[in-house]
Amino acid sequence: MAKKPASTDSTPSSTASAGLDPAIAALGYEEAVQQLERLVESIESGDVSLEASLAAYKKGEQLLRHCKGLLDRAELSVRELSLADAEHGG
Repeated sequence: MAKKPASTDSTPSSTASAGLDPAIAALGYEEAVQQLERLVESIESGDVSLEASLAAYKKGEQLLRHCKGLLDRAELSVRELSLADAEHGG
């Protein structure tokens, strides 16, 4: 599936990605979720230092925001497609 270029409007996806690390903003949903799961596992294991746990937590917050933005954008697309389909008698 081709990636859409980032828009500059105020849709949920553009506002949600504001302030995100560019490496996180470039991730697809599944990859972001996998990284978030690994971070949670590392924090819960207790095998990392407090500093590493805090850094992982901050990265996790960004990953979570990114995932939510991607889901919001997907939901908006589905709604737009449903409206278009309804308007065309589908």
